[in-house]
Amino acid sequence: MYNGEQDIELTDVPESFLVVQQSLNDFVTINYDTALSLVSQPQLTESEILHYKSKVLDIIRNNPPLASLPKYLRDGREDYLWYSDFYDEISKDVYHQYRTFIKPIVTITASNYTTELTKIALPYFRELVDLVSLERLCIKYEKLIPKPKVEVIQEKTPIEETTIVKETKTTAKTKFTKRSYQPKLSKEQYALLADCIEAIKLFRSKIKVSELKKLLSGKLPEPLQVTNQKTLVYLLDQLSEHKYIKTQWVSVADGNKDFISFRTEGNKERYGDNKHYIGMQQLLNCRNRNKRELIFGLENIDNLIDDIKKSNLE
Repeated sequence: MYNGEQDIELTDVPESFLVVQQSLNDFVTINYDTALSLVSQPQLTESEILHYKSKVLDIIRNNPPLASLPKYLRDGREDYLWYSDFYDEISKDVYHQYRTFIKPIVTITASNYTTELTKIALPYFRELVDLVSLERLCIKYEKLIPKPKVEVIQEKTPIEETTIVKETKTTAKTKFTKRSYQPKLSKEQYALLADCIEAIKLFRSKIKVSELKKLLSGKLPEPLQVTNQKTLVYLLDQLSEHKYIKTQWVSVADGNKDFISFRTEGNKERYGDNKHYIGMQQLLNCRNRNKRELIFGLENIDNLIDDIKKSNLE
């Protein structure tokens, strides 16, 4: 039986966007090496790292579409630009420029770096090069900063106990911010979606329209238990393809931890009593399997899309 951990395949990033990523990496390599050579100390101080981080924030502040990119860079995503919200946040005109980008033929070197970079007419490209280079510099030297030693306190004074309580409360208040799938559905269309999901029994429990709205707006408090991962991926892919949710919904689902595996006996053996969140690679693998295997509920989902389209015409 397939357990979601076998035959992992690479994500299908469109060729045109792979070319942009490759070109960006070429320029970042030179820029990053140059920045490294300018570091006089074998190890940056914490204040120096904060200085570089402030530069990163300045770049993002002046170029909002770049805001989510550092997260995916730090997660080690090879195609970090594709995984981020960058392509969703830029204008249609800029998106078209990136989609039709032609990679320079010449090899980027330290000697021709500046000249070749000026030839790249893509908006945000120069800022992307600087942002990625600075982030990588920070990542490198953050690892070298020694962690503060934790002192063992044998006897706590009332003041120390009060401080600990305050710190615990502060930590408890910190919440992870989920991202929206950017839904474009009317009240009637949400009802159609809920009926379809119930017909194919996609989740362990019946889902209400109010819960669907919370899910797609990034406000779902608890993850949904999925009975069929391939069907889930097909449904969300169809909604995405017809512009009812954002294109990069997979990265949103991964970051939000919106879905967990159905508690079958096999899953209990594999994951114990812990929740098994359905992550990005598992969702992408289901997408690839959908290209060559039968999909449960396919007809229901296709009819759903037709019904949503008809509701737009009424």
